[in-house]
Amino acid sequence: MLKLYGHYGSQPFRAVAWLLKIKAKPFEVVKINPLAGEARTKEYRSKFPLGLIPALEDTDHTPPFTLSEGSAILIYLCEKYGWNDFYPCSLSTNSDEDNITAMKRRAKIIEYVSHHNESTRKMTHNVIFPTVKWIFGNDVHSRHDVNDVKPIVRNIAKRFQHKFLLNKPSGDYIVEGDHPTIVDLMAYEDLAQVEMMLGIQYTEWDELQPLHRWIQKMSELPYHDDVHRTVYKIGDLYKS
Repeated sequence: MLKLYGHYGSQPFRAVAWLLKIKAKPFEVVKINPLAGEARTKEYRSKFPLGLIPALEDTDHTPPFTLSEGSAILIYLCEKYGWNDFYPCSLSTNSDEDNITAMKRRAKIIEYVSHHNESTRKMTHNVIFPTVKWIFGNDVHSRHDVNDVKPIVRNIAKRFQHKFLLNKPSGDYIVEGDHPTIVDLMAYEDLAQVEMMLGIQYTEWDELQPLHRWIQKMSELPYHDDVHRTVYKIGDLYKS
């Protein structure tokens, strides 16, 4: 049994939950709210020393296997269950050519994972947190005007589009190919929330049409609306 700790307000939590739902893999959500200090308790840190969400507990093992960090969890799940469409693995049953292709795609995935905090994660830290934190702290005086963050949104989005969507031979996703991978899930959670929560549309900038098309394709994946219900609710609170 898989237990996923965290909540749907967390971008990496949503990425993991989305993958599990797409793959129809049952899991139990154990709600943890870091803003309430629930990730800093002695009990939580005894199980997950990093004190982060999301965190995974896999009780198929004895003792249970525990893991933190969204990207590590995504890779673990794909390798454990053979979800090669989202994270290609080299297999003994593959030809050498197929394994070389898988190795290259895997390396490109790791490239994005390694750069994640310097890329789309900045959208969460520099735009979302400062703009919506008043909702959780009940301090209306800390509310930001959405127009103040638009230049930051445009800059982060433009850099992501240039580095990861345009600079490759072919394909509609971050890694060359005709199928999204775990890094598309990761990046989408940081980028799409700007539209869902703040109402900022990337179509405001003509130069970001490739990014807009990518977001549209990602939004058509199964269970999209189910995974993002909390995001839409936060957006409703922000706009109220």
